[in-house]
Amino acid sequence: MSPFLPSHLEELKSCVLATAGIKNPIPADCKLLSILINKKTRQNVSETTLKRIYGFAHSKFKPSLFTINTMAQFCDYGDWQDFHEKKISHVKVNETVKNVSWKQLQQKAATVTNFTLQALKNKSVIPYSRTIKREFIDYHINEFVASASSGTVLAAPAGYGKTVAICHWIDEKLAADEAGNSGDIILLFSSNAVVSAVHTAGNISNWLLSLLGYSTDNDVKTALDVAQRKNGKFFLIVDGLDEFMFKNDQFRTILNQLVDVFAFYQSHSWFKLILTTRTSTWINNRHYVEFNSDTWYTGFHSNSNYINVPLFDLREINALCHKINPEAHETINPELAEIFNHPLYFQEHYKLHKNNFSLSSADHTSLYELIAAFILNKVYLSSFSSEKIAFINAIVGHLDIKNNNYSVNKLKIEHLIKQYPHAYLELISLGFLRELNESSAFQYNTHVQFGNYNYLEYSIAQALLFDNDERFDSNLMTAINKLLNHNPQKVNVLKWCVIHAVKVDGLKGLEHITEVELNPNEKTSLVTFIGELLEREYSLLQQSGPLMQYFRQPLSDKIFQYFFGLELINPHYRKTLNTLLKLELSNKRRIIILTALGIIALVELNLDELHKIIDKLETFPADDFNTLPVNPLNCFDTYYHCLKYNIVKKDAIRELTHLYFNPPEDKGNLRQSACNDMLYLLGVHTLLLCRNPRKILRLVNFLMKNYRADSLDDYTTQYGYFIQVHKASMLFEMGCRDKAGIVYKDLSAAFANNRSVLTPFMTILFHFLRIRTMMDTPKQLSILNEVKSITAIAEKSGYKYLKLRTMVMLMHNENLRNSAPEFYRHIAYEVNKICRENGLNVNMFLVEPLQTAQAKDD
Repeated sequence: MSPFLPSHLEELKSCVLATAGIKNPIPADCKLLSILINKKTRQNVSETTLKRIYGFAHSKFKPSLFTINTMAQFCDYGDWQDFHEKKISHVKVNETVKNVSWKQLQQKAATVTNFTLQALKNKSVIPYSRTIKREFIDYHINEFVASASSGTVLAAPAGYGKTVAICHWIDEKLAADEAGNSGDIILLFSSNAVVSAVHTAGNISNWLLSLLGYSTDNDVKTALDVAQRKNGKFFLIVDGLDEFMFKNDQFRTILNQLVDVFAFYQSHSWFKLILTTRTSTWINNRHYVEFNSDTWYTGFHSNSNYINVPLFDLREINALCHKINPEAHETINPELAEIFNHPLYFQEHYKLHKNNFSLSSADHTSLYELIAAFILNKVYLSSFSSEKIAFINAIVGHLDIKNNNYSVNKLKIEHLIKQYPHAYLELISLGFLRELNESSAFQYNTHVQFGNYNYLEYSIAQALLFDNDERFDSNLMTAINKLLNHNPQKVNVLKWCVIHAVKVDGLKGLEHITEVELNPNEKTSLVTFIGELLEREYSLLQQSGPLMQYFRQPLSDKIFQYFFGLELINPHYRKTLNTLLKLELSNKRRIIILTALGIIALVELNLDELHKIIDKLETFPADDFNTLPVNPLNCFDTYYHCLKYNIVKKDAIRELTHLYFNPPEDKGNLRQSACNDMLYLLGVHTLLLCRNPRKILRLVNFLMKNYRADSLDDYTTQYGYFIQVHKASMLFEMGCRDKAGIVYKDLSAAFANNRSVLTPFMTILFHFLRIRTMMDTPKQLSILNEVKSITAIAEKSGYKYLKLRTMVMLMHNENLRNSAPEFYRHIAYEVNKICRENGLNVNMFLVEPLQTAQAKDD
């Protein structure tokens, strides 16, 4: 039989396509091609075999003699021998080498590159024509070419878009080279092609020669070192060189041969090697490649974790959305952009919504939907699914979660790998797990870890549910508290468990989330997530009536109370509250929800929305308000008239004054609950309008004595935090700096080592109080930094009222007016601007608050 070299196969493949009339093959063409071959030759070459031959599927072996004979027959030759004699052997390869020109070499490389490029493009989940060019790739390769290095690597975990990025660069490079008549040569091949090199030419050097049409008895250097080269460079690009693609000994052989090629040409300035690979492959094998670090440009930063391919930025996400669906004009929220900045999750979203692609309906639950879809397709519905799940659960059992150690020494799970070898290899190939070899001269250290925190959190949640017989109950909450105490993954693990609970039992067991110990920030994240999850489920259930029974079940008081608290206020809290309004609720509960919505409108200075809330509250009977400790309708009405018309209505002020002189007879109004917390704090805020700090302090002291005595000492509860901030603020207003300073000092100490647990709403109040302590002190100039912090939080979270309160307080400070006139003018401008933009009566803020030189304890 005549020799069968890669270049010969390329010639035969091209001839088959030409005979079939196919110019740019896509995977679907392989089925058509199989049918055409069968009709003409009466022989069967399967669609799968053709996909392997044309690079659309992974292949570990070269085509069989039967396959290449049948392909030759399809092209009107007797068999492969006939094709070789008539089409190939008459070409005198040695003479071609002797007379070769750099231009001819460029053309031959372009043929191979274009074919490989088309195969890689066709594998893109998002149609390649709708993908975008990544800016980082130009910078990286330009820096590489400008350096003295001969090799570079694009390293990142699976799904970062390395292949699409390099394809775009090659496309642009080829177009620019053709327009500018460049002398550069680009030879691209994928890891699928590398496998065939082992089975055909014997080594990569010979394979590269034969691929370009040269005989193997001529050195590559001879083929490339020609006078016509001038300043041209030879770019050898290997895409997807990942160890999971090969058997262990196979990968090592290929890597060693590639290293030999690189070692030979690294001294030549015209030779440039570009590899794309997974981070784990680079970490595990860089010691084979980086024998001289000066010859490699990696672009890794000190904190890059061996990743030099960035995730999408906001501009790229918007550009990609527009490319996919030009009719969608929405601009994605920067906060939600973090969900779609990972190319893998973006493409999963595309797969789910390709017919009507948009990010307008995305929310915090979208990430979980995308991860779940990926795991369903790649783990649950794939081969060895049960083995994969068993292996994942076993891995979780070996993690040292309590100490935040999420890597497992490979030696400790060697028995699991031997028990589930296929599952392990597939999980590694998916990027769901990764194996890292960080051994030193004194210690073997190969460890296995999850591909990212999303997979880790999902797996921990599934393992916990599995151990608890898939039940969402008190035992599960106890396990979460015990295993994930003070763990940054705790709230996300809980979210996965909540998804399971809602999907399986609706709202039946949701109240158990109240048993999990969460800090204010974690609780805010969870409440927002549950609201969006329920909204999504409600929209889906409207299409299948019988399941709506879950939303007609009344919420327990425990879970209902869980959804309320001033600390929860953020731009997404409104959505959660509006979702709750869709449930079966009593009038009292609807009033509570509308109260929370009214507070949000007030905080955002949205007077139109506040007026709508007032109108809705006025539809309820007066008796429904009599059962509440504070009448929210009167509070909102007072606020609305004060902010809009500078009129302080007396009804709410009178009721609140009556409250601290005459405690409520209904003991339920003095029972500790999140709803009562919210209503009493609304009352304290409303009293601020009377500009009498002594009156406000009386109400604060009444609440500390009669409602929640724990607020006297416990600064770490949400309610205790808010009440103490108000107490300190009023003491400052009354001139009691020493007493106020003690409260501020205790507040600072309570959160000194963990300020991150404070929600944005709690944080902005802390900055407000901090400014108050600095006024009329030598630290006055530091106020500017605090104002910047408040402004930043207000702009991101919409807390306009708190920003306004801060500005008004500073505007009435005489010392600031005299010591920093420009800053004072800026403050005054901001007050007028906020009032003008939000329809407020600025005259309300021009009157200085009353102050008392000395205060007595009430």
